[in-house]
Amino acid sequence: MSGQTDDGQLAGTSGRHATPGSTYWSLLIRAKLLRAAAGFAFALHRLIHRLPAPSSTEWIDSTLGRRKGKRVIRLDIYNPPKTIARTRRPCMITFHGGGFVLGSGTDDASYAASLTAHGMTVIAVSYRLAPEYPFPTPLEDCASAIIHIHNNAESYGIDPNQLYISGFSAGGNLALACLHLLDKPNSFNYDIPTSPCIRGAILFYPLLDWEKTRDEKRKECERPDMTLPPGLTNLFDDSYHRNIPGMDLSTPLLSPGAGSDDLLKRLPPIHLVLCEHDMLRREGHRLTTRFKELGQQVGERVVAGEKHGWDKAPFGIKASVDVEYKAALEVLKIWLGSEVAP
Repeated sequence: MSGQTDDGQLAGTSGRHATPGSTYWSLLIRAKLLRAAAGFAFALHRLIHRLPAPSSTEWIDSTLGRRKGKRVIRLDIYNPPKTIARTRRPCMITFHGGGFVLGSGTDDASYAASLTAHGMTVIAVSYRLAPEYPFPTPLEDCASAIIHIHNNAESYGIDPNQLYISGFSAGGNLALACLHLLDKPNSFNYDIPTSPCIRGAILFYPLLDWEKTRDEKRKECERPDMTLPPGLTNLFDDSYHRNIPGMDLSTPLLSPGAGSDDLLKRLPPIHLVLCEHDMLRREGHRLTTRFKELGQQVGERVVAGEKHGWDKAPFGIKASVDVEYKAALEVLKIWLGSEVAP
């Protein structure tokens, strides 16, 4: 990819992703502190609400790009209750949020539980994080995971022709970017002999377009005070992509919502869940509008009065979270026909 040397290091930084006023080491220290705090909060959240642990966990290889690795991607597998389990179940692959810097697959245990209760297998992907692994490594990890799951569908008890993806925030970006990458890998200089077919995508408050700055996005909000603070978003952006030499912010692998009409027309059905007071709401709505203009199947729901990541409050699960997860399930039922239990 543009901006990388042959060994996958960032050009001019000896493998470190440094930006003016924000060195690699300062980014790394801040990232690790935030990861520790977020990890504690999510662990407490799972304990308080008695959320299910994964049925199993495994580590797989990253097989794409210049930073391939052995057993560097964690898969947390949530299987449905045996009473409704099928031998070839539909599967939802999920990508967690956290600004490409924080988080893990188990952050979405509540969402996984809402789907497994209706007969789906959910496989949550923990990809490598920035700043240690900036763009495009997290994307390549997610695409590698989709390929692995498809190629090993029988061992997971899932139907390789019934694969769906979900993403939260940064994970929504990765999910949509994966659709572009897997649909036309040669266009992005990837060699994938047979790409999996994804039947649909559910995106929760996704980051879709970096062509507008965070400040511009905040100014478009009625309540800028309810958006993510600049200190946090600067950490995310500095860590993931900012000032990588030669970076084109419009590339569909970084800004998947800004893809060409040709790319968007090739995508499967999409369902978006946006938050009223999120700086990312407008770019989500723009994607909805473009999909409709292109005759593509798309749905959009806006959670009134809420801000980014509203479903991840550490000490409580709001009633609206259950409403939106159930609404997403209803969309899946339409896509799947009779494959999801009532």
